[in-house]
Amino acid sequence: MLLLRLPKLNYFSLFSSSTTIMLTQPCQCATDLALEQHGAQIRIIDAQKQMSDKSNTSAFIVYTIRFQDKETKRRYSDFDSFRNGLAKLYPDVLVPPIPEKHSLTDYAHVPNRNKDNQAMVDKRKRMLQRFLIRLASHPRLCHEHVFHRFLDSGVPWAEVLNSPPLSILDNEDGSFLLPSSTSTHILKDPDLKFTESETIAEKHAEFASSPLDRSQRRLMRRLGDLANDYAELGTAYKMLGKNENEDVAPGVEKIGSAADTTYSKTQHLVHELEVDFAEHMQEYAQYTRIAKQVLRQRHLKHAQLELIGSTLQSKKSLLRNLLQTEDKALQLEADMNYLSPSPPSHKATSTVTQQHQQQRQHRKTTDMDSEDEQEDVEDDFDTRSIEDGFAAIDATHIPKDSSDETSNTYPTNASASAIRASRDRYRKWSSPRKLLNAMSYTIQGMMDVDPEATRRNQIAKLRENVAQLENAQSKARQDLKEMSENIQQELDMFEKQRTHELRAMMIAYAKIHIKYCEESVASWKDARRYVDTIQP
Repeated sequence: MLLLRLPKLNYFSLFSSSTTIMLTQPCQCATDLALEQHGAQIRIIDAQKQMSDKSNTSAFIVYTIRFQDKETKRRYSDFDSFRNGLAKLYPDVLVPPIPEKHSLTDYAHVPNRNKDNQAMVDKRKRMLQRFLIRLASHPRLCHEHVFHRFLDSGVPWAEVLNSPPLSILDNEDGSFLLPSSTSTHILKDPDLKFTESETIAEKHAEFASSPLDRSQRRLMRRLGDLANDYAELGTAYKMLGKNENEDVAPGVEKIGSAADTTYSKTQHLVHELEVDFAEHMQEYAQYTRIAKQVLRQRHLKHAQLELIGSTLQSKKSLLRNLLQTEDKALQLEADMNYLSPSPPSHKATSTVTQQHQQQRQHRKTTDMDSEDEQEDVEDDFDTRSIEDGFAAIDATHIPKDSSDETSNTYPTNASASAIRASRDRYRKWSSPRKLLNAMSYTIQGMMDVDPEATRRNQIAKLRENVAQLENAQSKARQDLKEMSENIQQELDMFEKQRTHELRAMMIAYAKIHIKYCEESVASWKDARRYVDTIQP
C-alpha cells in the first residue's frame, strides 16, 4: 500500500524571486558549479552508530551525505557548528533550521537511550536533508565555500572550523569608540515597516513555540495511547470469542480483528502525522524564531547607528568648547603682549601661572606635613628614626666647640622637618594613605604643569575621535541600508515559502485523516457483516 507523503516542494523555484538579491561571489569550485544544477539531489542515505576513539563507552551517530558520486560523513555536532557559523557569517539571512537538540521531555520518554532511538535518528535524517537542500537552493548561501567544504569528504570539519572565515568570527577587533547597543534600546527614529515586522514575528514565534507545539505533542501522545488501547481491546475480544459457541464466536473474533486493524492504522496515522506534518510545523516554529533573531540584529545595528550619532554630537560639542577656550586664551595672550613693555610673550603669560603653582605646591606640602604629624601621633614615636635624625641636622647648627660627650645628647636645635626627612628614608610608604596621597599629588602636578598643552592635546585627540566616529557613522549607515534591503528580501522569500509549505501541510494533514478513517471504517463494516449473521 502506498504511503501518503507531503508533496516535495521545489525550493529552487520558491527562492527564484523577481527581486534583486545581493549574491555572494561564487567561488567557482567544482561543488559550487554542481550545486547550481543538481543541488536538489543531496541526500542523507544512512545514519550509523560509532564509538568514540578516546573511550569505548561513548557513542555517537554519523550521518552519510551523498551528493552526486561523493559521500561525506558528518556528526550532528558538525551540522550544529556549521549552521551557527553560517548565522554569524550572514546575520541578515534566515539560515534554514536543523533539528533541535534533545529536550528534557525527549529524554524522559526514552531514558538513557535517546541517541540510539531509531525513530529519533530517522527524524534527524529527514530534517538534516531538508536543511542541506534549502542551503543549496538559497541564492546566497549556495555560493558559500564553507558549505562546499562541508560536503567535501576529503576535508575534516575541525580543519574548516579552525580556518578562515569561521576561525576569525569571534576575533574581529571592534573600535573602542563605537558604543554598544542592546535589544532594549528604544529607537528615536524607527522604521515603521520593520517595527511591524518585529511585532508580527514576535507573535508568530510565541504562538508556534508554545500553544501550537504543546497541542501537537499532546495529540501525538494521545493517539499513541489510543493505538495501544485498541491493541488491548482486540486481544480481549479474541479471547472472548474462543469461549463462545460456534454461532457467536466468529462475530466476536471479527470485532477483535477490526480492533487490531484500527490499532495498526492508528500507529500508521501517528507516524504519518509526525513525518508529513509535525516535523514541518517544528521547522516553521524554528523559522519564526530565526526571523525574530534576524530582525533583532537589524534593531541592534540601527540602535548602534543612533548611539554613534549621539556620541559624535557630544564629542563635537566638547571640541567646540575647547576651541572657544583656545581662541580666548590666544586673544588674551595677544592683548597681554600688546600692553606689556617687554616683548617676551611666553614668560609674561606664564609668570602668573608659576606663582599659582608655587602657592598650590606650598599648600600641598603643608597638607602633607599636617597629615604626617597626625600619623606620627597615631603610629607612635619611632625612637630609631629620631636618632637617625641627627644625621640630617645641618652642620652649621651645631656649635663648633661641641665635644664627643655632648654630641650624643639630644639636640635641642633639631627641627621637626629635619627629623621627618630622615625618618622618611626608612619608612617612606609606611601608610597606604601616604602612597595614595603622593600619587594624587603627582598626577595633579602632572596635569597642572602646562594647562595650555593639556588643552591642545585634548583638542587633537577629540579631532581624531570625531574623524573616526564620522567614518564609523558612514559605515554603519551603509551597513544598515544593506542589511535592511537583504532582510526585507529574506522576509519576502520566507513569506512565499511559508505559504507554499503551510498549504502543502494542510492538504497532507487532511489526506492522512481521510485515509485513516476510510481504512478503519472498512474493517468495522466487515466486522458488522459477520455480526449481522448471528441469529438471536
